[in-house]
Amino acid sequence: MTLKNKTASSLQRDNYHYGNLSDAIKELAIKLIAEHGVDGFSIRQAAGILGVASSAVYRHYQDKSALLKAICEDGFFRLGQQWISLIESGVVSMDTSPQAMSLAKFSLGADAYFKFATENPVLFQLMYGPYGAGSANWSLFTNHSPDNPYTMLCKSLDELQQAKVISDDARINAEYLAFSMIHGISCLAVSGVFKEMTRDQMWEKLALVKTNLITGLTRHNLKKFK
Repeated sequence: MTLKNKTASSLQRDNYHYGNLSDAIKELAIKLIAEHGVDGFSIRQAAGILGVASSAVYRHYQDKSALLKAICEDGFFRLGQQWISLIESGVVSMDTSPQAMSLAKFSLGADAYFKFATENPVLFQLMYGPYGAGSANWSLFTNHSPDNPYTMLCKSLDELQQAKVISDDARINAEYLAFSMIHGISCLAVSGVFKEMTRDQMWEKLALVKTNLITGLTRHNLKKFK
């Protein structure tokens, strides 16, 4: 039985091997945060469950904040990889126009973001909290690495512009509108607002958001607010 298949409280010492302590402590931290919240989680508690001394964990992470930041960094990397993978698998067999291709990539990117959020709600919320994107030195909107979700959103909007799906004027600052809508619906989904909905109903809400977003961008003719 692996760490993933057990609750945090039932993890046994024989699940831990010295060579993967860094990964094990991060995986366990997510489980403990889900059970006790960020404030209720401690490195000492996690180390005890894994059967190692706290000092062993501190060799990898200076303190709790450093550990949580590392978890957030891993989360954004995983999100980026899922975005890339879903797009690549979704368009591999497509042989169509640049317009249809750019729309499909944009839609698949939004799907990847929503899928990651709903499948990893604790991690997703941590990523956008004070130890992740909400921290003073975080670089989500300035880090232009290829697997940064925000960078990939900008790229997908650029492709819509290049394919003439949206106008040059509509492209200006469109990433803020798109990110607000896609991130917003994802946050609603993981916060429990949609708790009475089925999984299919939640995905229907995402489809509505995507449709309204693209419709708004393709019909862009808005006057600037004074």
